[in-house]
Amino acid sequence: MIGLNYRVPSVDADKCRACRQCIARKSCRLKALVQFEANELPYVDAAICRGCLVCIEDCPFRAVVVK
Repeated sequence: MIGLNYRVPSVDADKCRACRQCIARKSCRLKALVQFEANELPYVDAAICRGCLVCIEDCPFRAVVVK
C-alpha cells in the first residue's frame, strides 16, 4: 500500500461561526466537512478527506486551517 501524504484540515473553534449555510461544507466534493446540528461546530472527517484544501479557500471566516 502506498502511504498517503496529504494534509487534513481542521476547524478552528475560535473562528468558526457554525454557519447554517456553511460555504466550506458545500464546496467539499467528498462531504468530509461534517456538521450534524445547525449551531454545532463542523469537523473534518479524516477518513473521508483527501486534502484538496478547497474548504480552506472557501471559508469566509478562515476557520478551516491546516496545522
